[in-house]
Amino acid sequence: MLFPVLLSGWIEIPDGGQMLNGRGFGKAFVTSQTENHAPVVKILQPLQQATFTWNALVPFDIRVSDAEDGESKYQEIQSSEVLVKLKYAKNSAMAAAFLKQKIFPDTAGVAGMLVSNCFNCHAVKTKLAGPSFQDISRRYPFTDKNVDLLTAHIQKGSTGIWGKEVMPTHPELAEPEVRKMVKWILRYTDDPGLNFFVGLQGTLPLNKTEMYRHGGYFIVTALYTDHGTADDPEKKITGSDQVILRVK
Repeated sequence: MLFPVLLSGWIEIPDGGQMLNGRGFGKAFVTSQTENHAPVVKILQPLQQATFTWNALVPFDIRVSDAEDGESKYQEIQSSEVLVKLKYAKNSAMAAAFLKQKIFPDTAGVAGMLVSNCFNCHAVKTKLAGPSFQDISRRYPFTDKNVDLLTAHIQKGSTGIWGKEVMPTHPELAEPEVRKMVKWILRYTDDPGLNFFVGLQGTLPLNKTEMYRHGGYFIVTALYTDHGTADDPEKKITGSDQVILRVK
Protein backbone atom coordinates (compact mmCIF):
# COMPACT_ATOMS: atom_id res chain seq x y z
CA MET A 1 0.00 0.00 0.00
CA LEU A 2 1.00 3.63 -0.40
CA PHE A 3 1.50 5.60 2.75
CA PRO A 4 2.12 9.34 3.03
CA VAL A 5 5.73 10.23 3.75
CA LEU A 6 7.09 13.33 5.41
CA LEU A 7 10.25 13.61 3.35
CA SER A 8 11.11 12.92 -0.27
CA GLY A 9 12.45 9.41 -0.86
CA TRP A 10 11.98 5.99 -2.32
CA ILE A 11 9.20 3.78 -0.99
CA GLU A 12 8.73 0.12 -1.93
CA ILE A 13 5.38 -1.40 -2.83
CA PRO A 14 5.25 -5.14 -1.93
CA ASP A 15 3.21 -7.83 -3.71
CA GLY A 16 -0.45 -7.36 -3.10
CA GLY A 17 -0.06 -3.63 -2.89
CA GLN A 18 -1.04 -0.99 -5.43
CA MET A 19 0.39 -1.72 -8.89
CA LEU A 20 2.59 1.09 -10.16
CA ASN A 21 4.19 -0.36 -13.28
CA GLY A 22 1.99 -3.22 -14.44
CA ARG A 23 3.58 -5.63 -11.96
CA GLY A 24 2.80 -6.42 -8.36
CA PHE A 25 6.02 -4.88 -7.20
CA GLY A 26 7.64 -1.54 -7.83
CA LYS A 27 9.29 1.55 -6.54
CA ALA A 28 8.04 5.10 -6.66
CA PHE A 29 9.67 8.42 -5.91
CA VAL A 30 7.27 10.32 -3.71
CA THR A 31 7.72 14.02 -3.09
CA SER A 32 5.86 15.77 -0.31
CA GLN A 33 5.41 19.52 -0.07
CA THR A 34 6.90 20.74 3.17
CA GLU A 35 4.88 23.52 4.77
CA ASN A 36 6.65 26.84 5.21
CA HIS A 37 5.69 28.70 8.39
CA ALA A 38 5.68 32.48 8.59
CA PRO A 39 8.51 34.05 10.62
CA VAL A 40 7.57 35.62 13.95
CA VAL A 41 9.20 39.03 14.33
CA LYS A 42 9.08 40.92 17.63
CA ILE A 43 10.33 44.43 18.37
CA LEU A 44 11.57 44.30 21.97
CA GLN A 45 12.78 47.91 21.92
CA PRO A 46 11.61 50.62 21.53
CA LEU A 47 8.33 50.15 23.35
CA GLN A 48 4.96 50.82 21.78
CA GLN A 49 3.76 54.45 22.15
CA ALA A 50 7.05 55.64 23.68
CA THR A 51 7.69 59.38 23.45
CA PHE A 52 10.99 60.99 22.44
CA THR A 53 12.36 64.40 21.54
CA TRP A 54 13.60 65.39 18.12
CA ASN A 55 17.12 64.21 17.22
CA ALA A 56 17.02 61.47 19.85
CA LEU A 57 18.99 58.30 19.17
CA VAL A 58 16.63 55.43 19.96
CA PRO A 59 18.06 51.92 20.50
CA PHE A 60 16.23 49.07 18.81
CA ASP A 61 16.30 45.36 19.61
CA ILE A 62 14.61 42.76 17.39
CA ARG A 63 13.96 39.06 17.91
CA VAL A 64 13.07 36.66 15.09
CA SER A 65 11.81 33.09 15.31
CA ASP A 66 11.22 30.87 12.28
CA ALA A 67 10.24 27.19 12.33
CA GLU A 68 12.51 26.41 9.38
CA ASP A 69 15.35 28.95 9.73
CA GLY A 70 15.78 28.95 13.51
CA GLU A 71 16.04 31.55 16.27
CA SER A 72 17.88 34.86 16.19
CA LYS A 73 18.77 34.52 19.88
CA TYR A 74 20.84 31.44 19.00
CA GLN A 75 22.48 33.17 16.01
CA GLU A 76 20.62 30.85 13.64
CA ILE A 77 19.17 33.84 11.80
CA GLN A 78 21.63 36.33 10.37
CA SER A 79 21.38 39.83 11.78
CA SER A 80 22.24 41.16 8.31
CA GLU A 81 18.96 39.76 6.95
CA VAL A 82 16.71 41.79 9.26
CA LEU A 83 15.43 45.09 7.87
CA VAL A 84 14.19 47.94 10.08
CA LYS A 85 12.17 50.71 8.46
CA LEU A 86 11.63 54.13 10.06
CA LYS A 87 8.72 56.11 8.61
CA TYR A 88 7.58 59.59 9.66
CA ALA A 89 3.89 60.52 9.93
CA LYS A 90 2.82 64.05 10.76
CA ASN A 91 -0.38 63.08 12.60
CA SER A 92 -2.00 60.15 14.37
CA ALA A 93 -4.39 59.38 11.50
CA MET A 94 -1.49 58.89 9.07
CA ALA A 95 0.35 56.80 11.66
CA ALA A 96 -2.69 54.57 12.20
CA ALA A 97 -2.99 54.04 8.43
CA PHE A 98 0.64 52.91 8.22
CA LEU A 99 0.09 50.48 11.09
CA LYS A 100 -2.72 48.79 9.16
CA GLN A 101 -0.43 47.99 6.21
CA LYS A 102 -0.14 44.31 5.34
CA ILE A 103 1.94 44.84 2.20
CA PHE A 104 5.06 47.01 2.17
CA PRO A 105 5.73 48.17 -1.41
CA ASP A 106 8.62 50.34 -0.25
CA THR A 107 10.59 47.21 0.68
CA ALA A 108 10.28 45.43 -2.69
CA GLY A 109 13.78 44.72 -3.95
CA VAL A 110 15.46 44.89 -0.55
CA ALA A 111 15.33 41.15 0.20
CA GLY A 112 17.93 40.42 -2.45
CA MET A 113 20.15 43.20 -1.14
CA LEU A 114 20.06 41.78 2.39
CA VAL A 115 21.26 38.33 1.36
CA SER A 116 23.86 39.82 -0.97
CA ASN A 117 26.65 42.09 0.31
CA CYS A 118 25.08 45.46 -0.55
CA PHE A 119 24.74 46.75 3.01
CA ASN A 120 28.35 45.86 3.83
CA CYS A 121 29.49 48.84 1.75
CA HIS A 122 26.39 51.06 1.53
CA ALA A 123 23.88 52.59 3.94
CA VAL A 124 20.67 54.34 2.99
CA LYS A 125 21.44 57.88 4.19
CA THR A 126 25.11 57.82 5.22
CA LYS A 127 28.33 57.04 3.40
CA LEU A 128 30.22 53.87 4.27
CA ALA A 129 32.90 52.35 2.03
CA GLY A 130 30.69 53.26 -0.90
CA PRO A 131 28.26 56.13 -1.47
CA SER A 132 24.92 56.17 0.32
CA PHE A 133 21.92 54.96 -1.60
CA GLN A 134 20.48 58.45 -1.14
CA ASP A 135 23.49 60.00 -2.92
CA ILE A 136 23.12 57.46 -5.73
CA SER A 137 19.45 58.31 -6.18
CA ARG A 138 20.25 62.03 -6.29
CA ARG A 139 22.88 61.56 -8.99
CA TYR A 140 20.75 59.19 -11.06
CA PRO A 141 17.08 60.19 -11.37
CA PHE A 142 14.59 57.36 -11.85
CA THR A 143 14.63 56.75 -15.60
CA ASP A 144 14.79 53.56 -17.67
CA LYS A 145 18.23 54.61 -18.91
CA ASN A 146 19.58 55.00 -15.37
CA VAL A 147 18.05 51.70 -14.29
CA ASP A 148 19.88 50.01 -17.17
CA LEU A 149 23.11 51.84 -16.34
CA LEU A 150 23.12 51.01 -12.63
CA THR A 151 22.11 47.41 -13.30
CA ALA A 152 25.22 47.08 -15.48
CA HIS A 153 27.38 48.76 -12.81
CA ILE A 154 26.23 46.25 -10.19
CA GLN A 155 26.64 43.16 -12.34
CA LYS A 156 29.86 44.13 -14.14
CA GLY A 157 31.43 46.45 -11.55
CA SER A 158 32.74 49.98 -12.00
CA THR A 159 35.65 52.23 -11.03
CA GLY A 160 36.23 55.96 -10.81
CA ILE A 161 32.58 56.99 -10.59
CA TRP A 162 32.65 57.83 -6.88
CA GLY A 163 36.32 58.68 -6.50
CA LYS A 164 38.70 55.86 -5.71
CA GLU A 165 36.00 53.43 -4.60
CA VAL A 166 35.71 50.25 -6.67
CA MET A 167 32.37 48.59 -7.23
CA PRO A 168 33.04 44.82 -7.41
CA THR A 169 31.33 42.61 -9.96
CA HIS A 170 28.25 40.60 -9.00
CA PRO A 171 27.80 37.99 -11.75
CA GLU A 172 25.91 35.75 -9.31
CA LEU A 173 22.97 38.17 -9.27
CA ALA A 174 20.34 37.69 -11.96
CA GLU A 175 19.42 40.78 -13.96
CA PRO A 176 15.72 40.84 -12.93
CA GLU A 177 16.72 40.81 -9.25
CA VAL A 178 19.29 43.56 -9.76
CA ARG A 179 16.75 45.72 -11.54
CA LYS A 180 14.42 45.39 -8.52
CA MET A 181 17.27 46.56 -6.28
CA VAL A 182 18.04 49.56 -8.50
CA LYS A 183 14.40 50.62 -8.71
CA TRP A 184 14.11 50.48 -4.93
CA ILE A 185 17.22 52.65 -4.51
CA LEU A 186 16.04 55.28 -7.00
CA ARG A 187 12.42 55.32 -5.83
CA TYR A 188 12.66 55.41 -2.04
CA THR A 189 16.04 56.31 -0.58
CA ASP A 190 15.83 60.10 -1.07
CA ASP A 191 12.53 60.37 0.86
CA PRO A 192 13.38 62.53 3.93
CA GLY A 193 10.63 60.84 5.95
CA LEU A 194 11.84 57.32 5.26
CA ASN A 195 14.96 55.52 6.41
CA PHE A 196 16.14 51.93 6.57
CA PHE A 197 18.57 50.08 8.82
CA VAL A 198 19.89 46.53 8.90
CA GLY A 199 20.37 44.35 11.96
CA LEU A 200 18.80 42.89 15.06
CA GLN A 201 20.16 45.73 17.17
CA GLY A 202 21.13 49.30 16.44
CA THR A 203 20.07 52.91 16.79
CA LEU A 204 17.27 54.87 15.14
CA PRO A 205 17.95 58.62 14.66
CA LEU A 206 14.77 60.70 14.94
CA ASN A 207 16.21 63.50 12.85
CA LYS A 208 14.39 66.78 12.58
CA THR A 209 14.33 68.44 9.18
CA GLU A 210 12.85 71.63 7.78
CA MET A 211 9.86 69.62 6.62
CA TYR A 212 9.03 68.53 10.17
CA ARG A 213 8.95 71.63 12.32
CA HIS A 214 6.37 70.31 14.76
CA GLY A 215 5.84 66.99 16.49
CA GLY A 216 4.61 63.83 14.90
CA TYR A 217 5.04 60.10 14.88
CA PHE A 218 7.54 57.53 13.69
CA ILE A 219 6.46 54.04 12.70
CA VAL A 220 9.14 51.41 13.24
CA THR A 221 8.70 48.28 11.12
CA ALA A 222 10.96 45.24 11.47
CA LEU A 223 10.90 42.67 8.65
CA TYR A 224 12.48 39.29 8.04
CA THR A 225 12.05 37.21 4.87
CA ASP A 226 12.67 33.51 5.36
CA HIS A 227 14.52 31.13 3.02
CA GLY A 228 11.54 29.05 1.98
CA THR A 229 11.74 25.27 2.38
CA ALA A 230 14.19 22.63 1.20
CA ASP A 231 11.89 21.53 -1.63
CA ASP A 232 10.76 25.07 -2.56
CA PRO A 233 13.37 27.68 -1.58
CA GLU A 234 11.66 30.34 -3.71
CA LYS A 235 8.44 30.17 -1.69
CA LYS A 236 9.49 32.78 0.84
CA ILE A 237 7.39 34.41 3.55
CA THR A 238 8.02 37.76 5.21
CA GLY A 239 7.16 38.34 8.86
CA SER A 240 6.93 41.78 10.44
CA ASP A 241 6.22 43.73 13.60
CA GLN A 242 5.50 47.42 14.13
CA VAL A 243 5.57 49.97 16.92
CA ILE A 244 4.62 53.64 16.85
CA LEU A 245 6.70 56.35 18.52
CA ARG A 246 5.69 59.89 19.33
CA VAL A 247 8.13 62.75 18.85
CA LYS A 248 7.79 66.28 20.20
